[in-house]
Amino acid sequence: MHEAAPPVAPLPGAAACADDTPASPPLTIPDDADPTQDELRRAIAEEQFVLHYQPKVSCSTGKITGMEALVRWEHPLRGLVPPDRFIAQMEESGLIIALGAWVLRSACRQTRGWQAAGLGGLPVAVNLSGRQLQSDNIFETVAAALGESGLEPKFLELELTESFLVHDPEQAVATLTRLKQLGVKISVDDFGTGYSSLSYIKRFPLDALKVDRAFVRDITADPSDASITRAIINLAHNLKLTVVAEGVETEAQLGLLIANDCDMIQGYYFSRPVAAPAFEAMLREGKSLASDFISSQRAERTLLLVDDEEYILSALKRILRRSNYRVLTADSALQGLRLLAENRVDVVVSDQRMPGMTGVEFLRRVKEIHPDSVRMMLSGYTDLKSVTDAINEGAIYKFLTKPWDDEHLLANIEEAFRRKEIVSENRRLMRDLAQTNARLGQVNDELRGLLDDGALQVKRDEATLRVVQEMLQHVPVPLIGIDSEGMIAASNLAAESACGAAAPMIGRFIGECLPADLVGWFHGDRAQACDCVIAGTAYQVSSRAMGRRSASGGVLLMLDQTGVPA
Repeated sequence: MHEAAPPVAPLPGAAACADDTPASPPLTIPDDADPTQDELRRAIAEEQFVLHYQPKVSCSTGKITGMEALVRWEHPLRGLVPPDRFIAQMEESGLIIALGAWVLRSACRQTRGWQAAGLGGLPVAVNLSGRQLQSDNIFETVAAALGESGLEPKFLELELTESFLVHDPEQAVATLTRLKQLGVKISVDDFGTGYSSLSYIKRFPLDALKVDRAFVRDITADPSDASITRAIINLAHNLKLTVVAEGVETEAQLGLLIANDCDMIQGYYFSRPVAAPAFEAMLREGKSLASDFISSQRAERTLLLVDDEEYILSALKRILRRSNYRVLTADSALQGLRLLAENRVDVVVSDQRMPGMTGVEFLRRVKEIHPDSVRMMLSGYTDLKSVTDAINEGAIYKFLTKPWDDEHLLANIEEAFRRKEIVSENRRLMRDLAQTNARLGQVNDELRGLLDDGALQVKRDEATLRVVQEMLQHVPVPLIGIDSEGMIAASNLAAESACGAAAPMIGRFIGECLPADLVGWFHGDRAQACDCVIAGTAYQVSSRAMGRRSASGGVLLMLDQTGVPA
């Protein structure tokens, strides 16, 4: 049986909201009515909230690599209330501070509980509102949540909205920098919907950007949304940030995001937000994206043929049988766009004259949505002006005529695949190089930090040694520290005065500074104290072995004056 997650502490302010007055009667409010302040305060006092978790999934492995904690209100009459029905009112009233602190503690404790149960080290993301981030104690709130739960800071990701960054960039930089010092991750939610300046974005200590669902929704059909999403992914990677796409609901959206090197996805296609037991069940069963889908998006050479004449498609498929390609066919431009959305396609070969949309128009749209594809036209109809314009724009890589020569067509298609693979390999190498440089930078920073820490420790040790040495000089009892070789390693002023040393004793062997009978006792059995006379004064000398409570060694001699001999 696995270890259960620790119990979650009550909401801050819950005690203050509770008193000895009789309980109010249950509120009976229509389900579609906005919650009142009394309802919200009662919800906090009675801890009516619960967290649901939505997985984040890797686009390269298909496995769950993280989760986002999302708050829900378990209303006694309305049932489960989504956050868009109450968060705004809590923001306005300031109750969001108490709710946010509870969410942080609950998410951290649940995540630590899953780790203790052996379910992997998944990071949890928690949304912070603008009001929370502007509060004076946000740093202490996050630190307390980590401390109480025992969760390592690297497993907590704080998600903030873009509007917080642009409202007061200087305050945002200061706040995020301080939070970053805790060791937590920081990401920007709904990126692209605000008005943030890139000059500020590069200053924020961010780890990830989340592409807003508004762009993902029509990514397979709207060239503008596809371009914006691709631009955000490239921007994030150039800034060494991770990219998470929200609101992924279809296989076509997922395929296009994978083709554009998105790092992670989150959305209904994989899973809705679910209660903790259901999320734990997903972790235990190892739920992931279909491996064949992930691999097909990454490896297989795929060719799309678009022509409204069936016999042309059949003829092309026949001559391509000897080639090791995955061949898709479409009898219209719209069907071709749908197949492109659902599959990672390397090379597109299209006719020019088709109903609804010409080949040039189709390939222009393909260039906007799938710019990495290699686009070719195969047509017996030549509109020289439009084709030339498309070639000059880069929408068409090559124009081939009908009827075609089989060998010539195959050679051009093979060349197109090689071109695509070279470009893809160059992009991969550049991405790997950037990631390697980023890792090297982190290692260098860590090494520099270790060196700085080491240098600081040396300075501290030196300062401590000087303090100890000075303290030793003020001790009135003669003290002599001797190493294992019989050399004096430490002595105080009282010892040097007692021994009548004209020069410092440190660095000299005891035979040079101490009486012969004391040297003989030192090298013999020191179980009993030794009575000896040094410079005309009688002393009782005792010893203490060093190293019992430290890494030091040797012997400490203590000289206790007994009087002056007659």
